[in-house]
Amino acid sequence: MLSYDPVSDLRHWPVSMARFGQTPYGDNRYRIVFAPSRRYLVIGDWEGTGQSYAQWVRKYKALGDIWIMERWRPAEEWATRAEWDLNYASSLGPYPERGEYDFCHGFELSGPGDANLDLLVSMIEYCRTIPLARTRAHIQGEEDALQKAKRNQIDDMIRNRLPAFGCRPVFSRALNRGTEKVHKNVNLRYTAQEVGMPTKPGMRQVFSRA
Repeated sequence: MLSYDPVSDLRHWPVSMARFGQTPYGDNRYRIVFAPSRRYLVIGDWEGTGQSYAQWVRKYKALGDIWIMERWRPAEEWATRAEWDLNYASSLGPYPERGEYDFCHGFELSGPGDANLDLLVSMIEYCRTIPLARTRAHIQGEEDALQKAKRNQIDDMIRNRLPAFGCRPVFSRALNRGTEKVHKNVNLRYTAQEVGMPTKPGMRQVFSRA
């Protein structure tokens, strides 16, 4: 799909975004575009043959047919030239001398015309001032809380499936188990005096009751 033109084929929302600032090259810092029309160039070898090929690929295919807002980022925020050539050049093309636009908001529930763009941009700009370490700590905290909630849920499910009396003996005439079964197998022995029978001196009688 080399016929794609990243300038003329990119669909913009018909509203000026100039009030949110300009790039060093005179372009708007923010832009609203139709997600299916946003593509990036993939460059690589053709199935290991050594022959190079290039193709424009949808950048936000997973988002579907919605409008999105992008913010321009300078090349230094993506990577150094050496890092780009090593990790990104084969899939994203040459080092972005003029920087590149990146996703910052998707209008999934309503269109851009119903959104407060000034509020959205101010929130995005504020988030850019938060140190990376703080963001990572926040994300890690949320992940730890999620894992703890999952463990607690599993523990609750296990407890709900345990018997009501744990490992206590069970008395049941139908099942004949537990201490009831043990008592039936015990041979109890009594003397004649214990059961109240008459006896003579020197006489000792023992009676058994199963």
